Amino acid sequence: MLQSVSYIAGALGVCVAAAYYVMTLKNAEREKRRQTILMRLPATNKEYFDSYYQIRYLLDWKTRQEFREKHGTDPEIVSKIAFVANVYNTLGILYMEKLMSIEDIGKLYSPTGIIAMFERFEWMIPVNRRNSYGEDSDPGFWVPFETLYRELKRRYSGIEGMVGSREENEARRDRREVNVYAKVSSQ
Repeated sequence: MLQSVSYIAGALGVCVAAAYYVMTLKNAEREKRRQTILMRLPATNKEYFDSYYQIRYLLDWKTRQEFREKHGTDPEIVSKIAFVANVYNTLGILYMEKLMSIEDIGKLYSPTGIIAMFERFEWMIPVNRRNSYGEDSDPGFWVPFETLYRELKRRYSGIEGMVGSREENEARRDRREVNVYAKVSSQ
């Protein structure tokens, strides 16, 4: 009897050790994937900041048609938009696969910048999901970026992206400052 219990305990110990080993391997693989992706992200890369700020201050258009007329054939602008959007798409993949928390993403990249980028260029998503015949061919394109945007918008509900002209954004900023001043002076 005692020998049976000993065999059962030994078998149970082997099962627990095997489960622990498998979990350790899975966690090591997830961490390796996370580190590989993070090493490729340009959080402190000059190319990222050049692209980001050129796009951020590209305020001479309001509609998709205006953008296409002014910048749609400029490969430098279009490639910079794609570059920054794909950085955010990669962050979305990390978030969706639970390899990075939304808080950590918000510490590495500006939630305002991500929200503004998505809101300004959201119209590009359905266009890029179609093939040359106008058929939907890639329904998953930019889904991680969309997911990241929605989560950031939910978490940081007070953030407004720069979606209008420079004058509209300055007027919005002035209204916010007036509202803050009114709140402070009424207390």
